[in-house]
Amino acid sequence: MNTLNEVLFRLTKDRLKSMMRWLPDAAHTGTKDQLVGEITRSLTGDGLRALWDRLDDTQRTAVAETAYAPDGFFDENRFRAKHGCLPEFTVKEDGRRYSYYGPPTALCLFLYEQDGYYSLPVDMRERLKTFAPEPEPVRLSTIETLPEEIDENRLTVRHTERDAMVDLTVLLRLTDQGKIQVSEKTSLPGAATLRLLTESLAGGDFYADKPPQDQWDQEIGPIKAFSWPLLLQAAGLVQRNGSKLALSAAGRKALASSQASVLSTIWNKWLKSNLFDEFSRVDVIKGQKSKGRVMTALAPRRAAITEILRLCPIGAWINVDDISRFMQATGRTFEVTHDPWKLYIIDQQYGALGHNGYHGWEILQLRYLLCFLFEYAAALGIVDVAYIEATGARVDFGGIWGTDDLEFLSRYDGLIYFRVTPLGAYCLGLSDDYTPASVQPGVKLSVLPSLHVNVVGGNLTAEEFLTLDTWAVEATDKSWRLDRQKAVGAVERGHDIAELRAFLQTREDQPLPETAESFIRITQQQGKALKIAGTALLIDCENAEIATMIATRKEMAGLCLRAGDRQLVVRRENEEKFRTLIRSLGFGMPT
Repeated sequence: MNTLNEVLFRLTKDRLKSMMRWLPDAAHTGTKDQLVGEITRSLTGDGLRALWDRLDDTQRTAVAETAYAPDGFFDENRFRAKHGCLPEFTVKEDGRRYSYYGPPTALCLFLYEQDGYYSLPVDMRERLKTFAPEPEPVRLSTIETLPEEIDENRLTVRHTERDAMVDLTVLLRLTDQGKIQVSEKTSLPGAATLRLLTESLAGGDFYADKPPQDQWDQEIGPIKAFSWPLLLQAAGLVQRNGSKLALSAAGRKALASSQASVLSTIWNKWLKSNLFDEFSRVDVIKGQKSKGRVMTALAPRRAAITEILRLCPIGAWINVDDISRFMQATGRTFEVTHDPWKLYIIDQQYGALGHNGYHGWEILQLRYLLCFLFEYAAALGIVDVAYIEATGARVDFGGIWGTDDLEFLSRYDGLIYFRVTPLGAYCLGLSDDYTPASVQPGVKLSVLPSLHVNVVGGNLTAEEFLTLDTWAVEATDKSWRLDRQKAVGAVERGHDIAELRAFLQTREDQPLPETAESFIRITQQQGKALKIAGTALLIDCENAEIATMIATRKEMAGLCLRAGDRQLVVRRENEEKFRTLIRSLGFGMPT
């Protein structure tokens, strides 16, 4: 922390003279020592307050922010984010600003530059605090009522809590039925899976599927349909068998667990996962997988945004740009890349983001924030979202080389507002519990003694369709038949058939027929009639005499069983003990 005298001696004599234009009572000639002395004298006593009064409002704010800053440095990014402008350090004449090295304003007698940073001399800070008011803390603004349009673009509002709960069940059931496929190399969902999920998820995806009209058109494509398979994998609810996803033990348990608790688990495991870098979905920006350390670690980025979400009022709409500015103004920032020169648009040389003005917060951090909120937090019901079409929604990238023909920099550019939901508060650890709003089924069923289940009112949702498909065979569009073989298979996979009884009872006005109750009761018993005790080896002996000799030995009791004249069965965990004993009898068993 330098004193005023120390910082003045670092300046050139010409610089000192140019600053003294703001000190009319000081002598403007002499040696460097004399000039420093004159400036120091002029800023003692009432001189400092008199010079303060000559600053404009923005400059006074800049000095006050720096005086009360813990480190005494002027943070340009935080100041711009908080106040929407920067103070003038060089004089304007005829409305035109001089270059960075032009004639200094009076502000330069308060804030001194070194190595690209401005700071306030330590001996001036306490004196300034006697009359400079402490700046107001940064406050996060909220929106009472959302507009219907943004720049003549209709604003779409999606309430995500209920959708997330339905989508969770749908994804788990589709996985259980072997219908979700991902790349064995990247773990990303393929085109067929994305189409299936877009059709199956509650309310569809955020944007309607609009294929590009020609090769130059940008395609938004799936958003939450893309994220769900990744979220399930990161949470360990599914495992990959080749290219297909299958439920893990945790996934089967999740089918019978509270949806809110499962969503909370998915969210918190995703925050720590390295499965996928969300920023790679901003695919206009190339070079993310270049050699060397290009992209930053995922956990700190996600943690910074999660910290901000915890500060948001529950249920209050917030403009994404406001939360972006709030993060910068309060210093709760994060980095996306270690080296912006490795990232580029179209051309590695001309479009490299390392060029000045190409890698600002709006280009990198804001795009990551948009993706994180839209594709992951909204998919899990953490936040509700309000958005417009991405085309033309943001124009902050227009100055970057190679972007002339781009309609948007990211598919998430249309996200304008969000709000933390009660489910989000639970997942973020702000609430100890969560009670979902009760939802009345939209379909009426009639369960017949013939075990047929007919739709007599409304239409099945994707979730209801998959529930019936777990236990029954579809006969027609409006009729299903409970199927013993299919139901037993479901119980084998870990489903609880009590779920079927509750499903039918809430959608049927009459008590279930005895045949249906019997079907449920018998399936529950027979579905678990057999139990796998372990894996075993089937051993083929050379002849029946050897099989008899081994099986009848006293020490073999409980170790092997006869399975026909020449065969023995040994449990896998007893293999080594069995080998030791047969060797003592003079027999061998090649591996």
